[in-house]
Amino acid sequence: MQTITLQYDTQNVLIKNIIDSAVLAGAKIIEPEKKDENLSVNDDVLSAYQKMFGKRKGNKYTENEVFIFNSKLNSSKTFAKYL
Repeated sequence: MQTITLQYDTQNVLIKNIIDSAVLAGAKIIEPEKKDENLSVNDDVLSAYQKMFGKRKGNKYTENEVFIFNSKLNSSKTFAKYL
C-alpha cells in the first residue's frame, strides 16, 4: 500500500469526483499525524528557552516567545559576523 499526498483546489468539481471515485474503489483518507514537538530533544535549545523565559510546565512556549528567541539568536549571529 502506498500513500499519496495531494494539493488541490477544494472547489474543483472534477478533482472531487476523482477523489470520491478513488474512495469508492477502496482508497482510504488518512489524516496526518500530529507531531508532538518537544524541546527536550535538544537540551541546549531547551536550556536557552528556560534561561530567557523561565521554566514552564511541560516545556511549552508560545509562538511569540519562539519567534523572539529565534530573532535574537539569528540577529546575534549576524552581528557577530561584522564585529
